Amino acid sequence: MRALVALLLLANLLFLALAQGWLQPAVGLSTQNEREPQRLAEQVRPETVRIASPAAQPACLQAGPFTGPQAEAAELALAQAQLPAGRWHRVPADAGPDAAQVWLRVEAPDAALRTQLQALGPALPGDGFVACRPGS
Repeated sequence: MRALVALLLLANLLFLALAQGWLQPAVGLSTQNEREPQRLAEQVRPETVRIASPAAQPACLQAGPFTGPQAEAAELALAQAQLPAGRWHRVPADAGPDAAQVWLRVEAPDAALRTQLQALGPALPGDGFVACRPGS
């Protein structure tokens, strides 16, 4: 029993020495540098890193589906909102009963353009601009 108590006492003393960094000069063991602050100094342009949620910034926005005359009316509303004509394009709706319909799609909208497109919602037939649906 005394041997077990002595072994536990020795293990606790070794852990204390490790935790306090007393073993660093002798054997190179320490818990003091676990966070590796030198890696922060090695970063290249860390101010350019942005963390964004994929749901918060859709890769594209689309409105529709529209019939031919509805698509022309929606494009007229986009032009009246002074959006550049090259920013949106027509995408055919899937085959089936909607084969004659199209989506108006805007690829890679920035925050200002997303706000502008969402404000146009009431001027467009349907739900206005929403995140692109997979496969559409």
